[in-house]
Amino acid sequence: MLQHIFISFFLVYSLSTSANTIKIKVLDSDLSNIENTVVSLTPKNSNSIKQKILSPLVVTQKNKQFNPYIGVIQKGQSVVFKNNDDITHHVYSVSTNNRFDFKIKSETQNRNIQLNSLGEVAMGCNIHDWMSGFVLVVDTPFYTQTNSQSIATFENMLLGEYQLVIWHPQLDTPDNQIVKTINITGNKQWDFTLPRKLLPIPEQANQEEFEFLQGY
Repeated sequence: MLQHIFISFFLVYSLSTSANTIKIKVLDSDLSNIENTVVSLTPKNSNSIKQKILSPLVVTQKNKQFNPYIGVIQKGQSVVFKNNDDITHHVYSVSTNNRFDFKIKSETQNRNIQLNSLGEVAMGCNIHDWMSGFVLVVDTPFYTQTNSQSIATFENMLLGEYQLVIWHPQLDTPDNQIVKTINITGNKQWDFTLPRKLLPIPEQANQEEFEFLQGY
């Protein structure tokens, strides 16, 4: 009987400490849904942070656009740029410690870049200057993006205090982010509403048609 009670307690304790589902809902200031907002959780206890072995984030160039427009990776993870257009792109970033600059020819090659510094990486194309995209580099394995219902879901989270960061390149706040502290005590959903309307995403198109520039 005592053994049965101990096993039951162990199972309940295990579930409460390692199987918590956390949902973060992020609404625009007008209460509309926002898809693809980055949400990350960093444990206050640094011993809980472990580097995951993750597949590279693939950023394609298709129809002269970056897809996805917003991506997120853990520090040290790679980004693979894949040109699916039938033209050359000249991809670059001037972000402080994550600078890169390379040409990627049509449908013939991929380019792998490892990003080792934290923060926002803004990307562009020197040929098609309306193209823009972003990758956020975080120092935690607990990150995701909001779905079409504006919800970011984290599974199997341990109990404890976390720094919550909500980030979007069009978020009209310092560093394009909102930072809060949350205490995970079990399954729970937190709801947040942006203080100001999300700024519009720049149009990813141009009326002028050109496929080739001298030197490319």
